[in-house]
Order: sequence, then C-alpha cells, then structure tokens
Amino acid sequence: MRSLLVVALLSLLLFNACSSKQKYTSVIEAIKSEGIQVTSVESPKEAELQNVSPLSYKIDNDEIIRVYDFGSKEKRELGMKQFQERQQVLSSHAPIAYEVRDYFILYYSASPSKTQTPKLAETKYGTQIQKAMDLIR
Repeated sequence: MRSLLVVALLSLLLFNACSSKQKYTSVIEAIKSEGIQVTSVESPKEAELQNVSPLSYKIDNDEIIRVYDFGSKEKRELGMKQFQERQQVLSSHAPIAYEVRDYFILYYSASPSKTQTPKLAETKYGTQIQKAMDLIR
C-alpha cells in the first residue's frame, strides 16, 4: 500500500513537471515572454472595429501588432467580420490575424510576401507570436 502511494505521488510530480508551461492572461505579456520587444504607440481612429479601439504596439523592426479586446467571442467574431469586409476592398497585403478568447490580434509584417497574407515562416515574428498565443489561458 505504501509503495502504491509513493508511485502515485511520483507520477503526480512528473505530470506537473511536464505540464508546467507558463500561461498568460495578457496578450502582450505572452508576446514579451517570447523575446519580442514592443513599444506602445497610438492607434489610428480608422483601426477601430465594432467601436473597439485596439492597443497598438511597434516591434523593434517597425512592424505593428494591434490587440483588440472585444469582451466576448460573439463581439470578436463581429469585429473580425468587419475587418475581413474592409480588407476585401484593399489591395495591399493583409496582416496575419490571431484569435484567442475574446482577443483579435493583427500582426502587420514588413516581410515581402507573394500572397496577400504572409505565411508565418515568411515573417520575422509570426511563429513567435503564434507560440505566445498558445500560452494565453
């Protein structure tokens, strides 16, 4: 009986050690944890979606991240739809879009791309930002 208890405790400790990945509640906190340096910048009025102004950040290479906190998944989906409708009218490259909980995040990469939206591997920070999004609770 005692050895069964010891095995159970060791298994629990091993499980906790393997799943101890840090989880974040803040998008920017998670992005910074991936080693990306960001500086807060003013968001242009036309960046609003569903009457929500994003928090905008400049990355060290002059790329932009916009973080929208819609407060609900339903409102986030409406904001994303509005963004997609706007983007169809534009002929320029589209940002990479991430959806996490109530957040809608846009990463405007300066990397050249052959497609309208660059692939993560074509950008300097796309893969790191994706990893950061996976760390958000």
